[in-house]
Amino acid sequence: MKLKKSLHRASAIALALCIARGALAAGFMYDCDIDPSARSHGWVSPKIAIVLPGDGSVSVVDALTLTFLDAPVPGRILSESDRRLVVKWTLDDVKADSGRSFAHFDYRASISKPSGRIDLMARPRTFETELHSVGNCTKRTE
Repeated sequence: MKLKKSLHRASAIALALCIARGALAAGFMYDCDIDPSARSHGWVSPKIAIVLPGDGSVSVVDALTLTFLDAPVPGRILSESDRRLVVKWTLDDVKADSGRSFAHFDYRASISKPSGRIDLMARPRTFETELHSVGNCTKRTE
């Protein structure tokens, strides 16, 4: 069972990056690798693509968006400067392996433009505690 999950997750990550790269005609994406020790109990994918196609929109694609939605999820830019980009997105109607359901699982990513460091927060709206993850992003235009 674990091997099947690993293969599914690897396939989802590869598909996520292909989808994200296809949306880069006039924009760019952040290709982010999350630290293996900081993946927040499986609620943060090891690979995340934050896609900014150049039209003011943003979308996020990773193994979780492809698992629960079969597609990238729209996000919202909370702030952007020369030094930092902050984006948020939500996964609706997700279910843990244990069977527990969450109506809304909110994510917030803060990317340092000079260093590429990503600080990511994940939290079900019904919880007061946040899950924190870190990693590194590379800006890609193709």
